[in-house]
Amino acid sequence: MPAIAFDRFYRYAELTDLLHAFARERPDLFAVESIGRSHEGRDIWVVTATNTATGPAREKPAFWVDGNIHATEVAASAANLYLLHTLASGYGTDPDITRALDTRAFYICPRINPDGAEWALADRPKWIRSSTRPYPYDEEDPDGLTVQDIDGDGRILQMRIPDANGLWKCHPEEPRLMIRREPAEIGGTYYRIVPEGLVDNYDGYTLRIKRPVQGLDLNRNFPASWRQEFEQLGAGPYPTSEPEVRAVVDFIARHTNVTGAISFHTWSGVLLRPFEHQPDEEMHAEDLWVYQATGRKGTEMTGYPNISVYHEFRYHPKSVIGGTFDWAYEHLGAFTWVVEIWSPITDFG
Repeated sequence: MPAIAFDRFYRYAELTDLLHAFARERPDLFAVESIGRSHEGRDIWVVTATNTATGPAREKPAFWVDGNIHATEVAASAANLYLLHTLASGYGTDPDITRALDTRAFYICPRINPDGAEWALADRPKWIRSSTRPYPYDEEDPDGLTVQDIDGDGRILQMRIPDANGLWKCHPEEPRLMIRREPAEIGGTYYRIVPEGLVDNYDGYTLRIKRPVQGLDLNRNFPASWRQEFEQLGAGPYPTSEPEVRAVVDFIARHTNVTGAISFHTWSGVLLRPFEHQPDEEMHAEDLWVYQATGRKGTEMTGYPNISVYHEFRYHPKSVIGGTFDWAYEHLGAFTWVVEIWSPITDFG
């Protein structure tokens, strides 16, 4: 079994080597294939995990697992690697894992978006939401702040800028920590907070953050509930317009043995279930009961709350989310969850 370090993140070349090492060392359990190429031409790898001695993967009920559709959410790739590690190390010793690989198949795609992850993990990282393809325009905004790693430490942090009208001030006991200024407070030193970066054409007053040229959100490009750019930013010109999403949709649609799926993300510490665009009352009652029972078990195992995207995870009460990986449930009937790993805001109190 390949040695995996879980205290670091792997760039594309190392990740590729690790995935192929599973297949080399345990060809009876693992096979690797490319399901397509990214915008920049990188292979999108999927590992098929099953005991081939008990039959081919296509003849068994299967479960899809993926991660890292969003560029900076590289912890999702680590979760996929941990699943592979768990399956490889547990086969033959853990009865549940052994039975699962003997009777089921797993299709594991650790990094749907290899281009964006390479930008995020570069020595001088860049922050984008998803794909590196320019969209919807290819011209850079001439004015404003470009988010980037200014000091070359491999991180994109935040900057505080003195501003008499700023909303933030230093914590009285820990000056590195910023806290909100009271609404009527005056007489202190106040700041505005912006991401680390450089400002072009500063007029001495207006400070806006540039919208990245790379405006796609690959998790808005799936077919179900897709909406145009003016309705939902980053959705792409049409459903599955982006090669990364099209590769995933083609693979799952052709593998009709896929009965369930998990897509790993990072940041919120929640378990998300459909629907994204309509209330629970519109879901088949039997499906809702399955989701509720599964969600309770997931919360018991992880401590993460299980919630409906529509009811509890909308960015704004007047808008809904569409075009996400929930497509696998809405169009194909596969029970689908999004696992948002880790909530730093919760962990920091």
